[in-house]
Amino acid sequence: MTLLFVLLTCAWCAPLQAQTDTSSASSAAKQPTNRQKFIEEDYHIGPGDVLSIAVTDAPEFSGRFRVDQSGDLVMSSLPNPVKAQGETTMQLSKELTKALEDAKLYRDPTVNIFVEEYHSQTVAVVGAVSKPGLYPLQRRTTVMEVISEAGLLPTAGNQVTILPASGNAPDNQPTQAVPRTLELAKLMSGKDTTINAEVHDGEVVSVATAEVVYVVGAVTKPGGFVFQDRTAGVSALQAIALAQGMTSTASAHRGLVIRRNPDGSARENVPVDLAKIMSGKDKDFPLEANDILFVPVSGKKQTLVAMGTVAMAAVNGAVFYGVGYRVGGL
Repeated sequence: MTLLFVLLTCAWCAPLQAQTDTSSASSAAKQPTNRQKFIEEDYHIGPGDVLSIAVTDAPEFSGRFRVDQSGDLVMSSLPNPVKAQGETTMQLSKELTKALEDAKLYRDPTVNIFVEEYHSQTVAVVGAVSKPGLYPLQRRTTVMEVISEAGLLPTAGNQVTILPASGNAPDNQPTQAVPRTLELAKLMSGKDTTINAEVHDGEVVSVATAEVVYVVGAVTKPGGFVFQDRTAGVSALQAIALAQGMTSTASAHRGLVIRRNPDGSARENVPVDLAKIMSGKDKDFPLEANDILFVPVSGKKQTLVAMGTVAMAAVNGAVFYGVGYRVGGL
């Protein structure tokens, strides 16, 4: 008798346990993901955003809707538009619920809203990056995140400037009166998280271009040498050392420094006798940013103009080498 009671009890409990598990699974499936929760709590809807709206048991009120340029959500079933700009998805859900009830279209509706496309809040990334352009702000975003997405060029410098948005920012976003300047080296190291500033709608993140000295021609490692620190000068001998010295075919007496304008065009050709500098007979020659130090091959008689043309062509295909830290990308 006791055994029969136990079996009957277990048989009755099994369906109840299965029902509980199914109910829990169903409840869990309805829960939004952490990412969705994060966006709902932090992202503020704006003009151009595309929303996915689902009203329980009411497909006529459900669908995809784009917020118009006035910041309103217009639904043909509602007599008046609902203000969406500046609202989170959870706030807008409550407003839409009230609008449906006030219009006597639905009693106690359950409204779920998700942002399918983000168009209203963007930050621009410009300067020494691989993919300059506008990047949508889907959530709270740091300067390191947008720089990582844009990708750094090998010529990126050590300075990142965040320019404030023009015009008035929304109430929920702080405005910056003056540009902020950050050190890229510290930002990339991750040691001081306080400098990884949050970016806001309309701001411009500008990555500075580092100072570059080019060494081409008869050297072991020709290329562009990137200096993140603008105060660190470099001389002709130091540049030759960075290029791992001259080859055996180099004509050290006939070195040439091409001074260039900011647009890359040649401004001045300066002959430099590297052999005399190395022997101490001449003073070392200080190089400026964007200079090209060209070491010709011996036995070839060329004019300064011809040598300059060869040097400029070599620079166009130059490989960049970072001095201080590598900036080839994140």
